[in-house]
Amino acid sequence: MLFSIVRRHPVAVSPPRTLHASMFVAYADHLDHPDHLPPFLDQLSASPALKRASHLIWAYRTGTPVRSGAHDGGERGAGARLERLLELRREQNVVVVVARWYGGVKLGSERWRCISDVAKQALDRLHPPHA
Repeated sequence: MLFSIVRRHPVAVSPPRTLHASMFVAYADHLDHPDHLPPFLDQLSASPALKRASHLIWAYRTGTPVRSGAHDGGERGAGARLERLLELRREQNVVVVVARWYGGVKLGSERWRCISDVAKQALDRLHPPHA
């Protein structure tokens, strides 16, 4: 695990995924209200490893009625893709953050698969299947 956060429960973290020297890792957590997002992002981004990330992409989905939002983190369109992923999975009261460390090689559309895959893995770890 590249990062741990002091919270009432652990943040779900995906395994790192590397492609052409770029590395992607996703973090997912419960989010009861959009007002809780800034402190969560501040605490998450304070990690030394995440301070060196080239991109921090995030999306959240909370409440009834549903409120959602996203940020591209310098990867144009990536936040909207994460937001759509949360919608398709019918996620509620959750935030997902994907960090990318750029490895010097442009990935083109392959980066979308990496971003989605690590986000799904972190969300699956946040909501493990019942035994």
